[in-house]
Amino acid sequence: MNCTAIYVLPRGRIGTAPADHALAELRASCDRLVVVTSHQDVNGTLDRFLPDDVLIEPRAETSYLAGLRAGLLAETSGSTDPRVPIIATGGHVIAPIGPVAPILEQMEETQTGLFSPYWHNTQIDVRMKNEGLPSRVPYLDFAIFSATLQAADGFRDFWHKVKGSDDWTDFRLGLGPFARFLETQGHSVLFPLALDQLQTNDPRLYEVHRLVAQGCPCLPLEVLSLDPLLHDINAIALRPALDLLRKRHPAAYQTAVRHTVLTIPMREFNAIADQFEVLPTTAPPSEKNEWKFGTVAVFIHAYYPSMITELTELAKNIPAPHHLFVTTASEDDRQNIERYLTEAGYPIDAVEVRVVEQNRGRDMASLFITFRDVILSDKYEVALRLHSKRTPQVSPRVSEEFKTHLFENLVASRGYVSNLLDKMEAEPDLGLLIPPIIHIGFGTLGHSWYNNYAPARRLANELKLNVPLDKATPVAPIGTMYWFRTKALRQMFERPWEWEEYNKEPHHVDGGLAHVQERLIGYCVQAAGYRVLSVMTPRSAARNYAKLEYKMQRLMSHLSTGNVVDQDRTLSQSRETWRGKLFHVCYETYGGIIRRWPASRRWLRPVVRPVVSASPIPSCRSEAVCASPAVEIRQRTGRQNG
Repeated sequence: MNCTAIYVLPRGRIGTAPADHALAELRASCDRLVVVTSHQDVNGTLDRFLPDDVLIEPRAETSYLAGLRAGLLAETSGSTDPRVPIIATGGHVIAPIGPVAPILEQMEETQTGLFSPYWHNTQIDVRMKNEGLPSRVPYLDFAIFSATLQAADGFRDFWHKVKGSDDWTDFRLGLGPFARFLETQGHSVLFPLALDQLQTNDPRLYEVHRLVAQGCPCLPLEVLSLDPLLHDINAIALRPALDLLRKRHPAAYQTAVRHTVLTIPMREFNAIADQFEVLPTTAPPSEKNEWKFGTVAVFIHAYYPSMITELTELAKNIPAPHHLFVTTASEDDRQNIERYLTEAGYPIDAVEVRVVEQNRGRDMASLFITFRDVILSDKYEVALRLHSKRTPQVSPRVSEEFKTHLFENLVASRGYVSNLLDKMEAEPDLGLLIPPIIHIGFGTLGHSWYNNYAPARRLANELKLNVPLDKATPVAPIGTMYWFRTKALRQMFERPWEWEEYNKEPHHVDGGLAHVQERLIGYCVQAAGYRVLSVMTPRSAARNYAKLEYKMQRLMSHLSTGNVVDQDRTLSQSRETWRGKLFHVCYETYGGIIRRWPASRRWLRPVVRPVVSASPIPSCRSEAVCASPAVEIRQRTGRQNG
């Protein structure tokens, strides 16, 4: 293609997925590739892209406009042919999305001076009503400057005056005046969308789904890193944009996924990209009984061997060929389980039952140690983890609810599992499918790290999981049942765990290895470049939403505003009071003690109440206030039931 590409590459973007994607695509599409970077020593890292020139502009580290200015001035200086279109983009966007040639052809046909991917509507942005700017200021995130525009009077003079500073200054003193220059000089601008197709002042963020649908050639990284609360209050629809990318431009989609899983806390990404799926419990009539990934490995820990009947009945909901790998606690249990499975009709070559070496680590050690060899053999691509869940530390009804929550959302029916397997087949970047975090009967909202965050951070560093951990609530398979792609979780199996690293029974405490592994599973998958998806049946989604909405409505009604940003600020400030700081110091100290000496819990219980009384929000204290929160609620409300 007879054109030049200018790519602005800040030092922090060198070697990232967006930069590698852009440089490879631009090198393949353009006759000349110019890289503008803020870093002096980059030639070795760029050699594989064969840039024709590398320009150093220190201000490009913080200002895309400064880098663009350096590239434009160099390429229009007269030493090169100015009659070649210049494509300009940078490391702050994923680009190009799709072929560029059709855009160049349309520009030539319409004699357009500039192509811009989207605009800022100054007429509905209250900050700009008195700036005297054109109604639509074109962004230059993926711009094409025609040869005619480059040769126009005042073009180089304009860019000589642009300095480049930060996003807001660049807009006011760079993009806005450039829009005025184009308007006064009579240079038309080509957009991929008609002027009446976008409704917000900043559609590059707020209407990203429309931009992708209409062929916009770039996706701003900023929309992936915006605070989820801003996504919420602006009703940004990121999921449709990503789904379209997956179908139309797989390379750009994979670039977006690799960028997000390595740079954005997973719960934030799952919130902004709606990584929750309600799957029907029935599937369209079909004879399908095989999937591309072949035989499924089903790993069952039957510590309570009486539950093997229930667990194998659930396994029968898997319509794909599957092998059962079962662990249990004794040789007698092994023989009884094998006898039952034979009588149930499972072929001998589809079943393997092993006895765990020690009763430590419960369902975690029984998978990561006992069946380590099976995963590392690479014989299976997709696997399911189930175990005999009882949760004896809570009431029988809450325990039953927890078990139902896990079993139903993983293996509700043959139709449900068929839909789930279809999704894993269609979206190979899905590495882990989990039920949403349990909150009915449990105080997990905002607090499900419990005392596991610090040891999880240490273990993540040891495993070299170079991903950000969520601060409040991890995206984790709480209850340790999940579907997974074996390559996505391989790193957890490669580490040679030892039985002695797990707590002795009955000291299965927060901060122990088993609980820490449980909360790191999702981040191991994320570090491998895969997504994590929460899956639900319609019944479970309705039940959970009803309870969750009520709890949130009740809690937020205690605050003086309905604006979620103000609510967040008010509550976060409560942590900075002396009571808040004291509470969290005591909480961390308590966690550290029981991690080191698990048996000390019985001696520390008498001090729990005075510690919790230091909570910064007395009306919203932890359920640890008393042994039975329901009793306290009845005392406060006067209710004797419910």
